[in-house]
Amino acid sequence: MEKNQILVDVKDLKTYFFTDDGVVEAVDGVSFTIKRGEVLGLVGESGCGKSVASLSIMRLIDKPGKIVGGEVIFKGEDLLKKTEEEIRKIRGSEIAMIFQEPMTSLNPVFTIGNQVIEAILLHQDLSEEKAKKRTIELLNLVGIPEPERRFNQYPHELSGGMRQRAMIAMAISCNPDLLISDEATTALDVTIQAQILELMKDLQKKIGMSVLFITHDLALVAEMANNIAVTYTGKIVEYSDARSVFKNPKHPYTYGLLRSVPSLLFEETKVELPAIEGMVPSPYHMPQGCHFSPRCPFATDICRREMPEIEELLAGHYVRCFHPVKVSKEAI
Repeated sequence: MEKNQILVDVKDLKTYFFTDDGVVEAVDGVSFTIKRGEVLGLVGESGCGKSVASLSIMRLIDKPGKIVGGEVIFKGEDLLKKTEEEIRKIRGSEIAMIFQEPMTSLNPVFTIGNQVIEAILLHQDLSEEKAKKRTIELLNLVGIPEPERRFNQYPHELSGGMRQRAMIAMAISCNPDLLISDEATTALDVTIQAQILELMKDLQKKIGMSVLFITHDLALVAEMANNIAVTYTGKIVEYSDARSVFKNPKHPYTYGLLRSVPSLLFEETKVELPAIEGMVPSPYHMPQGCHFSPRCPFATDICRREMPEIEELLAGHYVRCFHPVKVSKEAI
């Protein structure tokens, strides 16, 4: 498969949660593509549907959640039409996921080595001896010192950064085509976070896998992503290549997120960082029209009445807004 070919094509994905208090439209018509070898950053505040979108791709939505519409075309086939047995073979092998907190993902009663070996034996036709050798190679590859000794240690015996490295080793053990990183560095301090990001970039280049990089941190996505999709209340509001989004943000939400990122300019002048007013609305009580309108400084009557469609404003730059921002990054 050529590098510029599409690996994942998500079309109009809808995942709703049917609760006693009402229907939560957690993912509401999300569409994006990821090419072979590309990193797509999925950005937004907590509660904007990023994690639900990734779990929907993996078919890991539990009740009361349900994927109610759309397609997830992976290597030419719709994952939403696969049987449970078929999707299990793809999970961990062709698509792998790293979660935010490794202590909730790693089994505390099994050694690190046993857990990585299990992932390898599940998807590859290897003997236990060869699987062990492969596991030690992987632990070394992700930068865990003394991998032979760490192989026999339990999760609680490792630091947070080492646990996250072990999770990455498990995720890449079968050379997946797509790696989903769901806030994988959030629980780590900034030094370890930087190391993990460098590791992921290095592995991505070595293995040639595509990455769906989910975060609320724009600084991280600037480091990792080729393209960026900005989400708000279950919808994508801006979608383009990383340079366009950072240099020329068009949606007021993206514009507000970028203005709230600390920079050297703010540090030198002691200027107070501007913040986006208000909060993400309750999923049970979405405002009429554009969901961002109650927080938007550019909102007019039409914004409060109608939900705008996402449109291609510039070549390859898609925006869901009646009043796209006309200010470039230099004025932010």
